[in-house]
Amino acid sequence: KMRLGRKHIEIATRWVPSAMVYGGTAGLAIVYFTDWKLVAQYLPFYGGKFKEG
Repeated sequence: KMRLGRKHIEIATRWVPSAMVYGGTAGLAIVYFTDWKLVAQYLPFYGGKFKEG
C-alpha cells in the first residue's frame, strides 16, 4: 500500500505548470497537423485561412 504524503503533493504541484504547457502545445499541434476546422477557425492568424470570400 502506497501513501501519498505532503511531500509527494508538494513535488506534484511543481510539475503542474510544465504539464499545462506540454498539454497545450500538444493540443495545438494536433489541431495544426489535422487541420481541425472546428477548432482552428477560432485561432488568431491561423483562423483566417477558413474565411470565405
